[in-house]
Amino acid sequence: MAAQPATSSMAIWQGISQTPEIVDYFRGIFNKAAFTVAETGEAFTATHHGDRITLTAGVDPGADFTVPLHLENVVRLAAQTREGHIPPGEAWHIAEVLFTPLTQATLQNPVLSTGWIRRLAGVESLIHVHLISPDGLNLAAHTLVYAGDQWLVMPGVHGIPHRVYQLTPEASLTYQRHVFAAIQKNSVAGWWRFARWYRRWRKDVSVDA
Repeated sequence: MAAQPATSSMAIWQGISQTPEIVDYFRGIFNKAAFTVAETGEAFTATHHGDRITLTAGVDPGADFTVPLHLENVVRLAAQTREGHIPPGEAWHIAEVLFTPLTQATLQNPVLSTGWIRRLAGVESLIHVHLISPDGLNLAAHTLVYAGDQWLVMPGVHGIPHRVYQLTPEASLTYQRHVFAAIQKNSVAGWWRFARWYRRWRKDVSVDA
């Protein structure tokens, strides 16, 4: 059994200064997100109030999604934001921490497995996604597979992709904000706008394989 840290994961994140820069960085990514920490068994929920982010123990049943993390993810994210600002060139560290877990959590929404939305946006059934650092390094990668009426997200690259994405941290967060807005609105008009945006956006960040 993993030893409990001297300071809980929630307490580590509570130590991050609530500056406008930090609050704005996470704006539009979630309203209420639950996090679980594998090594310690902890669970807590972050709520974005617009002008601040609060943390409460446990998984709120009203959370938009649950993101599974490792203790090292919690510590690393806190280290990058502890002073209340994100140093130039360091935003990719945050994106690296959230990249695959946030994708997994978002795609659990059953709406994104709906056939008409996939056809509307022209989303392929096997996709490789790479997160690229400012100096061109491949920080992380995952494979998206649509099978059995659901999306599977696997760390690393697997199979022969139909499309390959090369995302900067900014592009990764831009996608998350747009898809989250569509999920929140969850209307035909909202998904139509998302599909039109997605088709334009992917031309700059992907290649048809």
